[in-house]
Amino acid sequence: MTARTPCALSHSAPAHRSRVQHAGVIAEMSFRKSSGQLSPEDAERAWFASLLWRAFPEADSENDLSELAAEVLTSDCRPVTARTVRNWLRQENTPHFRYVLAVIALAGSETVFQILDPERRS
Repeated sequence: MTARTPCALSHSAPAHRSRVQHAGVIAEMSFRKSSGQLSPEDAERAWFASLLWRAFPEADSENDLSELAAEVLTSDCRPVTARTVRNWLRQENTPHFRYVLAVIALAGSETVFQILDPERRS
């Protein structure tokens, strides 16, 4: 048996969530501001989800996109599953910065301007 070097663990900030049990099923509910405006974190997740669609224009469905992106983003030390990508698309989780950079590179350099000037639409 050989010792493996563990991959770096990523820790994200805790989300404001509550667990609710209804009819024997535990569900997580996210509490968002009632002002109708997205929080900065929610806006970033939405931006990344749209970036995934732009990076893989050949995808016909969420499942297709999830499979394609997982295959491309997986490395030897850091596997990415289709489920993880679906969570990114549904804006339930925030991707690590390494995946954001990889998807920006796949989507094209003009996406960098969305980060620098979010008011400007491509």
